[in-house]
Amino acid sequence: MSFIFKPRVKKKKPALFFDLVGTLLDVAQPVGEVYSKMLKEYGIDSDPRLLQKNFMVIFEAMKKRPNGSIPKNGEDKAFWFELVSSVLKESRIQPSSFSVRSYFEELYFYYSKKEAWRPYPEVVSALEKMSSSGFSLFVASNWDNRARKVLSEWGMTQFFKDIFLSAELGIAKPSALFYNILLLKTKRYLDSFFFIEDDPQMKPPFDLGNYVYVLKRPEKNLFDFFYEISKKFN
Repeated sequence: MSFIFKPRVKKKKPALFFDLVGTLLDVAQPVGEVYSKMLKEYGIDSDPRLLQKNFMVIFEAMKKRPNGSIPKNGEDKAFWFELVSSVLKESRIQPSSFSVRSYFEELYFYYSKKEAWRPYPEVVSALEKMSSSGFSLFVASNWDNRARKVLSEWGMTQFFKDIFLSAELGIAKPSALFYNILLLKTKRYLDSFFFIEDDPQMKPPFDLGNYVYVLKRPEKNLFDFFYEISKKFN
């Protein structure tokens, strides 16, 4: 009698697409504090807590972008100018008292700098571990080309095979077209895909071979995700 032992076939590891803000990156200071400090430079007193509250409410209302409203040139200034202007208006900051455009340009530039952001504590080591374990990593973000500068200055670009930004694609999450573009561009890598998001509203359309992991900070971090995905695909 003879036995034939079939070798265990490992599952192909999926490509991993990471959101940025709230998933990999956090603001170094609360947005309301930054807005308030910059207003002070224009001689305007403001309440950072009110600015923070209004920013969160207005951003939540504006974050789902209609098709055709997003540029492809890498910048997204019209969107952010509208948001900043709305925050100031709701916070009872009179635009006639200073140059809103100049103020906005300073804010826009500030958020292109390394010091405006910080990776969550485990992010760099977790990305390094995933990359060295054979996973293909990508960025999939509703942001503009400032993301490339921030990631580069934090030394994080090295971990990603490619970076996909809404302001370069002309389409944003959660549009099905955004995800279809990503899958078409990366299908050559692997057969299955994981999307790691902090915002459940930005989940992609489900389809065979596509998975979603909602990263609920601070309860979970990237090592929790890595542990779960390693069990599934080893």
